[in-house]
Amino acid sequence: MIQRIQTIYLSLVFIFGLLFLFLPMGHLEIADMVYKIKSWGLVAENISFEFQSPGLYMISIIVLSIVIMILTILTILRYKRRLQQIQFGKLNILLHVGLVVLSFFYLDTFQQYNSGNFSYGVAIVMPLISMILILLANRAIRKDENLVRSADRLR
Repeated sequence: MIQRIQTIYLSLVFIFGLLFLFLPMGHLEIADMVYKIKSWGLVAENISFEFQSPGLYMISIIVLSIVIMILTILTILRYKRRLQQIQFGKLNILLHVGLVVLSFFYLDTFQQYNSGNFSYGVAIVMPLISMILILLANRAIRKDENLVRSADRLR
């Protein structure tokens, strides 16, 4: 039963989790240098790497993203236990809310300590889209559960 629509939704959540780790969360312009703020630190356009980011937020975001992706895979693989899938989906949404909050605190530290122009990047939207996809997956799982229960009543 892996071919269900909720598997597609949850697979997209996993893909958006990977994109969140690799796409820039923000852009910072300081003295004619453009830096991309990613989950693992500051990346300059012309220079390879500069780790100037706050360590606790950075590690928390990376660990939380990995936990979210593992939980998403577990949710996909628990297709025979639909009620457990719904509970995993609720936990996943809660973790995504935590990820959004941590991301904004992380980006706020860059805004606070640097006086350059700041703009949000594409990756900051990924957890929000993932939450919507998890809600759609939970709705489809609940629909399947109701269908199975109604079929059990007819027997």
